[in-house]
Amino acid sequence: MLRQQVVTWGTLVLGCGGLAAWQYHEYCHEREAAQETLRQQAESVANVLVSGIRSHRRLGPFFEEQIQDVLDELVQSPGVLAAGIASPQGQLLLSAGMVAELQAAAPLAEGESWELAGYRFVTAFRLLAEPPGGGPDSGRGGGYGGGRGRGMGGRRQDEPEADGLFTPGEPYAAQLLLDRTRADEQCRRAAWSRFTVAIAGSLLLLCVALVWRATVRLAAARGILEAETRHLRELNQAAAGLAHETRNPLGLIRGWAQRLADQEKGLENAGGAQRCEAAPGPLRPTTPDPFLLVEECDRVTARINQFLAFARPSEPQLERIDPGAVAAELAVLLEPDLDAKKLVLQRSLPARSEPLAADREMFRQALFNLIQNAVQWSPEGGTVDLAWLRGHGGRWRIEVADRGPGVPAEAVPRLFSPYFTTRASGTGLGLAIVRRIATAHGWEVGYTPRSGGGAIFWLDGIHG
Repeated sequence: MLRQQVVTWGTLVLGCGGLAAWQYHEYCHEREAAQETLRQQAESVANVLVSGIRSHRRLGPFFEEQIQDVLDELVQSPGVLAAGIASPQGQLLLSAGMVAELQAAAPLAEGESWELAGYRFVTAFRLLAEPPGGGPDSGRGGGYGGGRGRGMGGRRQDEPEADGLFTPGEPYAAQLLLDRTRADEQCRRAAWSRFTVAIAGSLLLLCVALVWRATVRLAAARGILEAETRHLRELNQAAAGLAHETRNPLGLIRGWAQRLADQEKGLENAGGAQRCEAAPGPLRPTTPDPFLLVEECDRVTARINQFLAFARPSEPQLERIDPGAVAAELAVLLEPDLDAKKLVLQRSLPARSEPLAADREMFRQALFNLIQNAVQWSPEGGTVDLAWLRGHGGRWRIEVADRGPGVPAEAVPRLFSPYFTTRASGTGLGLAIVRRIATAHGWEVGYTPRSGGGAIFWLDGIHG
């Protein structure tokens, strides 16, 4: 039961953890998508700004006014809080919008950053040097008559370039500050949504785990009820068998006692003289064989003890036991029976005997009954094989095999029923007690014909 609870709650924790990890992964994906949208917006705005700057080939005050106009227009766009152009030293040359936030970021580093004020994006660029001979707007101005002078952004080639904030070929940085409110709102909605899904999924898994636990308990209770019902039915059968088994010994003992009483009464009715003389045959007491009476009393006592062992409530006290040590004890205990039939008990144990979880006395009783059963059915000069094997699910399986005649097919279904035996001198409770012990531990017990003749009785599902 404890193992089932550990498995159930462990599975629940793993399921909830997996669900939470999955929802967190989805949240990170949605957060990155929202941030990527803002990042692409910043890159687009920065590309427009840098392209606009590079499209004006002549530098000077008019160039700076045009760039300032571009910045002013940018901050009017939705989501753009501030924009500016900075020198390599971080000095803000031109700006628009929340200028204080731009100045607070000097010196500038190319890249992005998420700040309380907003999403900051910085990209570096260089102003291209004016080509030789002037740009396409050099030469004549835009006035009527083709006179010399300044056109739109032009100057005479022989005029010195006016001092300004920008120098051709030098690196500059375009800085943008975008509103991150929408992206933050999307992240909050995603977080709340994923959190809700994780909580709802965990509650669903909890409900499933509780239902599963209730189902397991119900199945276990049903199994216990069926086992108890079967035990009560077998107990009734065993009681009837005990009455039958004790009737003959008690009848024999009662007959001898009645005979003694009758003979004693006949002697008392005879006269004193007749007592002194040799009494006739019928009046002379006949003493019963005391060994026969003792044997019958021992037989009744053994039957009662076996019945009590079968009927006793079996609640195992689990402990870690060494199966090799128990097998060695039983080998010594059964040595007279083995020697009487010239049998050899061959034990096949793992190199390193792993402790088993079982009630030591009950395990010892079950193994004793199986080995004794094999000894009784084995032919003289043979072997009884005791083997430890790995069963299903990593649990242990114990097999006791003999080379006897085996069990008839029609008798197999009743093998572990109380007071059923195919041996004339058998009691019929040995294997029933084994099944009782196996049921109490949650093990399986059974019979398999042995290849080449004989029987194999086994216990399976023993926890290591």
